[in-house]
Amino acid sequence: MSIFYVDGVAFEASSGETVLDALLRQNYPANYSCRKGRCRSCLMKYVEGDLALLAQRGLEIEYKQEGLLFACQCIPSHGLTLQSVQSDSLFLSAPIVAKTRLSEHVVKLIVQVSGNKRFLAGQSVNIRQPDGVGRTFAIAKVSGDLLEFHVKRKRNGKFSDWLFYRACEGDQLLLQGPWGHCHYYPGMPEDTLVLIGEGTGLGAVAGIAEEALNKGHSGNIYLYHYGRNLDDLYQHKQLLQWMLMNRNFFYQACVGADSEKSQVDGKRVRLAEPIELVTGRHQFDRQFRVFICGEPKMVLRGQERVFLSGVPIERIHVLSFDYRELRKRPRTWG
Repeated sequence: MSIFYVDGVAFEASSGETVLDALLRQNYPANYSCRKGRCRSCLMKYVEGDLALLAQRGLEIEYKQEGLLFACQCIPSHGLTLQSVQSDSLFLSAPIVAKTRLSEHVVKLIVQVSGNKRFLAGQSVNIRQPDGVGRTFAIAKVSGDLLEFHVKRKRNGKFSDWLFYRACEGDQLLLQGPWGHCHYYPGMPEDTLVLIGEGTGLGAVAGIAEEALNKGHSGNIYLYHYGRNLDDLYQHKQLLQWMLMNRNFFYQACVGADSEKSQVDGKRVRLAEPIELVTGRHQFDRQFRVFICGEPKMVLRGQERVFLSGVPIERIHVLSFDYRELRKRPRTWG
């Protein structure tokens, strides 16, 4: 057992417990989401004491220089001292400038950002309401100072329900980020790009494909979108049009086995799992670059299968939607 301090208050940590585990066990209202050192919603600031390297693994260099760390990955040493991070130092204000329904369950959100940060389609950001409720989202498109997101309405989801039914143009959001390596790399324009998006993971991979096309990518671009049923293919017609307009862009929609076969057009929509379809179609080599965005099980399986098929791990870029709803955190505790 060790004793560590957050904002001057002492906490006990059992052997192997992270800072976040110990805080939650002792009913401290800490922000958190994925608990895997990815979403950056549990960041805290180092003050003094011995700090394990794992606590900052994967953080951007500017965050490391500021002394920030993942509470969900930090095993506290005895006497470790930390501070909570004020939202003003991590988040910037981003007003909603447009909200459009893409389908019954998916809405397109466009927000405006300011400052010198560079955002790329496929990267991740945290978005919060001013009262603290929020989630991690993938950037679907960047147009100047405008960021586009595709948000699916979740059952009992506080943020998505608010966004669908009550959010209006002009409402102020708080935005933290960006981070992640699941974005277009313009230095190798002849690479073959394979992009796999599950559900609203399509927003990220379609954004990556669009950026590649806009930058004159000469290699072939293959985009696969998977939905549980036809209603999930919310940009099907638009992507078919892209394929007609760009000779090096190829699009394939896939739906799950629980869909009605009679509804599926064998040419435009395949009744198939995307990973099996992709690995069966392509003879992978070191000229491929693969992007996979979606639910954790699909992303993990896809990363493994593509790697075993011959794509170097550094050429496989993933964005996993493993999150938990962010909690509302009071300003004081005691």
